[in-house]
Amino acid sequence: MAGPQPVPPADEPPRRRRFADAPAWISALTGVAGLLLGFLGLPVFLHSPTAAPKAAPTAASAPPVETTTASAPPPTTTPPETSRATPAPTGKASDVYKTATVELTEEYGFALDNLRPVSYVNQREIYWSSSWLETDTAQFVVLGRQEPGSYETCSTVTRFTNRVSILSNVGDRFCVLAPNGLIALAEITGGGRDYGFFRLQLTIWRCTY
Repeated sequence: MAGPQPVPPADEPPRRRRFADAPAWISALTGVAGLLLGFLGLPVFLHSPTAAPKAAPTAASAPPVETTTASAPPPTTTPPETSRATPAPTGKASDVYKTATVELTEEYGFALDNLRPVSYVNQREIYWSSSWLETDTAQFVVLGRQEPGSYETCSTVTRFTNRVSILSNVGDRFCVLAPNGLIALAEITGGGRDYGFFRLQLTIWRCTY
């Protein structure tokens, strides 16, 4: 017959019981750690989202490559010098100050800046007296048949005279250089001494010489 089982003393300290249970919870923690390592793998712990990112390795920079640009050799010949002749005055249509037709009777005259004829006593820039168209204040230049009736011609030709014969044919031309700087080409386009008047077609420029 079995005897009575020994009863541990009631006054055993609790600290000894906690140390007695230590192998059990250490085994449990080890098991849990093994499951985590097996299921998630070791990189979970090595590459934690909260871990500071490693700096990328710096690539070694290649040494600078020196480049040269080949320039074309200078020309062996020197271009000819451009002549620097003084340009002639222009006679473009935009330079024309006025065009007009004037019918002039004997003993009347007019000026290039006032084309309305008046008595030659009061206006002696261009006037008809006897057998001449005359001037006291301007200069006339009679043009030949082959000379162009242009601004260049009237501003450069210096065959000055103070009268033009009216015993001439329709188509005769002469230049008028007025004292106020106007230049005109006057062409006889109609009339005559037998008709009692002359019709003059005028192209007037402002002088730029």
